[in-house]
Amino acid sequence: MKVLVTGANGFIGRALVRAIIAGGRLAGADGRPAALDELVLVDRAPFDPPAAPGIRVRALVGDLREDSLLRDAMGSGPDSIFHLAATLTIDAENDPDSGWAINMLLPWRLLEACRGARVRPRFVYASSIAVFGGALPDAVGDRQFRTPATSYGTAKAVTELLIDDYSRKGIVDGRALRLPVVLLRPPARTRTVSDIIASIAREPMLGRPAVSPLGRDLRFPVVSVQRVASNLLRLHDVDAAQFGDCRSVNQPGLSVSVGDIVAALGRVAGPDAAGRVSIEPDPAVEAVLKGWPREFVTSYRFDPPLDPDPDFDTILRAWQSGEQAQ
Repeated sequence: MKVLVTGANGFIGRALVRAIIAGGRLAGADGRPAALDELVLVDRAPFDPPAAPGIRVRALVGDLREDSLLRDAMGSGPDSIFHLAATLTIDAENDPDSGWAINMLLPWRLLEACRGARVRPRFVYASSIAVFGGALPDAVGDRQFRTPATSYGTAKAVTELLIDDYSRKGIVDGRALRLPVVLLRPPARTRTVSDIIASIAREPMLGRPAVSPLGRDLRFPVVSVQRVASNLLRLHDVDAAQFGDCRSVNQPGLSVSVGDIVAALGRVAGPDAAGRVSIEPDPAVEAVLKGWPREFVTSYRFDPPLDPDPDFDTILRAWQSGEQAQ
């Protein structure tokens, strides 16, 4: 079985690749578990591929918008594709040409490349809570009408619809997992909401002060990167008949506030760590979070289910134990 992962050296990509190698098997076209024998990893920046005994690993470096790299990555056609490569919200807003090219045109080109593949690949896409925006109910489910308020969210919503259409035509067997804030992210080069939230927990655990631009009681949904990796694999293996006419599923989030994060820091890392967080609300940053759901839920009942993390203490302990690569 051949598997292609784009954005393989990113924050989520590294966790997913580790989970793929650890499992060693994924559902094949017939739904039965098949052994992984080739893993093609693609990222824009140079990286060292992980060891994978018994699996041929190919690391490709470059921009998948280039025809030659796309052809090399696809080869004769992978059995499964995990498409994680993206440019994040602020970058997509500041550089719309690059944002549209990477976040909308690249997924379309990948889907088109599957048209002539030797098999109908399972196409697993990392979508986002950003497909929802504006006036929303406190709890947002899978079938909430998509109203993105950013170019990033719009590109994600368009790609979800493309996956539905290409699946309807039998070109791919697609499925998309909409992600809330994924933690604990390493420091980002550009300021993002996910990095702001991550820093509130990450910096105090590293012995450094953190300033929260969010008030103590504002709630938002989060998920650990370990949970995302395991649920991307679960979604890959789900039988297509369980989706109906929409292939997009919410990753249930753990709803927390800054106060919850500070309390968890105290339990996991001690009162000194909790005391390193100061709260200085920034109305502009709070406005972004207030446009998001307070709770992010799913109505799908897969076996095993796509559960949220049990509590924030578990997320902190996973980061503390070194399970998350930095």
